[in-house]
Amino acid sequence: MIAMRPSPVGDLRVAVTGATGWLGRAACEVLAQEGAGRIEAFASRNRTLELDAGPTLEVRPLVELVDTPHDVLLHYAYLTREHLAIRGVDEYVLENTAITATVCEALRRQRPRALLHASSGAAATAGGDLRADPYGVLKRLDEHTLRSAAEDAGARCVTLRVYNVAGPWLAKSGFAVADIIAQVAAGESVKIRARHAVRRSYVDVEDLALIGLALTTTDGLEADLRLDTAGEEAVEVGELARRICVVLGRPDLPIERHLLSDLPVDDYTADGTRLHQLARDLGIPLRGLDEQLRRTAEHLMSEANRR
Repeated sequence: MIAMRPSPVGDLRVAVTGATGWLGRAACEVLAQEGAGRIEAFASRNRTLELDAGPTLEVRPLVELVDTPHDVLLHYAYLTREHLAIRGVDEYVLENTAITATVCEALRRQRPRALLHASSGAAATAGGDLRADPYGVLKRLDEHTLRSAAEDAGARCVTLRVYNVAGPWLAKSGFAVADIIAQVAAGESVKIRARHAVRRSYVDVEDLALIGLALTTTDGLEADLRLDTAGEEAVEVGELARRICVVLGRPDLPIERHLLSDLPVDDYTADGTRLHQLARDLGIPLRGLDEQLRRTAEHLMSEANRR
């Protein structure tokens, strides 16, 4: 297949929701690098966002998206799982439903040429019990709701089912990669708490943002496109820890783990064949795992030095 090339973004007005989160921040960085004509950034409240790529963005409340003209909508806003314990199921569902309703209304009023939204691998296994799995069920429902709203607005709909991500701009703790990097950077033996096998496959967050932007600006693609994210290799968390030790120049550090072989494997991976095919067609080289780990570590250490 002849490599596809995304259209220039210099004349486009691109709206990004969840701009201060990990995926949204990466999207804003890529837009600035690519020279987007105008970046409209939205989050839960007013704030500023200083990009490594140069400009400082004025981030506005999500409700203002509805009345803001835009050609492309990159939708990353969402309350993730950790908010459940703080808000409780009812409030969590209400707030996420309100986010989706705002985006649907923006699609109806502004009629952009394309919508990209970040779903989750949790949507692939979600059942029908909202109270048992609010995050997964809501993500699954969102896929249908946003696809329908995009179709009604005449917009291409790109759904990214995001599984595991690495790379710069990680803004919060709780990720295995960040936890292991912190232990290695401190020169400590790496302690892995999981007693069952844990299998993951990573995509660099900047690569993912670049692919997402390209899929909304390239002619000739499907009007309704869903992609699962996966790297070129899947690793068990013990191997991930060893790789991080090597990348950070501490292959001597011991890895402490009490693995119970009779427990089921936690395999949160997907088939990334289509993602990698499109990346090649678009001329976007995807970073390998070791480079992703190095970039994640560099960013985390840089942020720690700023504090």
